[in-house]
Amino acid sequence: MGIRSRYGISVKVSLIAMFSVLAFLAALFVRITVSYGAIAYAIVILIGALVLGEPYSATIIAFISGLLYSLQSTLFLLILGAFITRGLVIDLLFLVLGVYKDSEEGRYKVAPITITMVLSSFAAGLYQYLFITLFLGKLVNFGTFIVSTIFIVALISNAIAGFIVSKYVMPRIRAFTWVSS
Repeated sequence: MGIRSRYGISVKVSLIAMFSVLAFLAALFVRITVSYGAIAYAIVILIGALVLGEPYSATIIAFISGLLYSLQSTLFLLILGAFITRGLVIDLLFLVLGVYKDSEEGRYKVAPITITMVLSSFAAGLYQYLFITLFLGKLVNFGTFIVSTIFIVALISNAIAGFIVSKYVMPRIRAFTWVSS
């Protein structure tokens, strides 16, 4: 039993707001560290999606945090696409791979969660690089080596985030809080 059967809409809205703000702050950290702090954003959005356990969780958290982020970004709403891409990929893969269903029963399988996080990071990075950098020319293209390094570090950090959250964080959150059945 997840959050949906025990608590009302006010708890869900509060959790979405909390995780959205935390994801926004994590996104600022990612920007400051030139994507080398991507693990922070990955952990926040992943925990938020799994705690809420609803098919729209990651997309809403990503949308709200991206909207907040776009208000201070020089790219304004263009950057919102990277956030939405990330949330949509997480939600779609979680549905296809049965992660939301498993999370209701307190199971957090490492492989599907880790694969989802890596692919969602890759999709958001592709949006940002192909659309914003190459197509629109709004960001500086630092060249293949630096861009590849940023992609690789982001993918590795998202794999680590998927592993840590599914293996250690969510079982403890479930054991200590109202998320448990």
